[in-house]
Amino acid sequence: MEKFGLLGEKLGHSFSKEIHKAFFKTIQKEAEYSLIEKKYEEIPNFLEKLRNGEYKGINVTIPYKVEIMQYLDEISPVAKEIGAVNTVSVKDGKLIGDNTDYFGFIKTLKIKNIKIEGSKVLILGTGGAAKSVYNALIDEGAEHIYVATISENDPFKVRKYDRLLNYSEIRNIKSVNLIVNCTPVGMYPEINMSPLEEVNLIQTDYLVDLIYNPEETVLMKKYRLKGAECVNGFMMLISQAIKSEEIWNDKIYNENISKEIYNKLVKKLYK
Repeated sequence: MEKFGLLGEKLGHSFSKEIHKAFFKTIQKEAEYSLIEKKYEEIPNFLEKLRNGEYKGINVTIPYKVEIMQYLDEISPVAKEIGAVNTVSVKDGKLIGDNTDYFGFIKTLKIKNIKIEGSKVLILGTGGAAKSVYNALIDEGAEHIYVATISENDPFKVRKYDRLLNYSEIRNIKSVNLIVNCTPVGMYPEINMSPLEEVNLIQTDYLVDLIYNPEETVLMKKYRLKGAECVNGFMMLISQAIKSEEIWNDKIYNENISKEIYNKLVKKLYK
């Protein structure tokens, strides 16, 4: 039986196992997907097991999407451009990194009919997910992107007409068309936290919070009450998972599978 999994540090919040299990059932495939919690120093040994065929492929999540790149033999052009890897496949003993967050985010925008062309966007966070989102927004035609960071000398690279800023500066932005939360602030089990203080809750038409557990974060609740359309990260998680399966299995699956799995799991996981 083929084995796949998710590599991360703490995975109690993850729905990935349920998504891939539903995917295997939908395409009638015998396979296994597990959650693989590892400390940073354990990664090299684990990747050797991966190279030797213990798994056919893995996904990578917080906090290893950037760190894992140094251990890989090849990195796809998309992942290289983004500077983060969330999918690793094994081919002929080589570890090959790719990024499906990029595709998952774009699919979410299209399904929710959020137009990016000519828009002004605020991204919260500068980690691996933020890099994917930033590149996706550029490719979809965003006119101006603000990226909020907590670091003083953050190496996150932006275009000359975009801006890397501290959270304390957000309140000076009058309004944006879209806010994307790429931080884990508000994720289970710390569900009462928000990445933005009240003074920084600037006007926006849309909020996409990449967190999917809980179903509605504190940030989403606040913006829903302000009249913004709010979307969590569940559809993105499903879409990037299926893109990963396409990479591992060298197949293209019906684009309706994302919606089918979403409809099956949303009632089950958010009851």
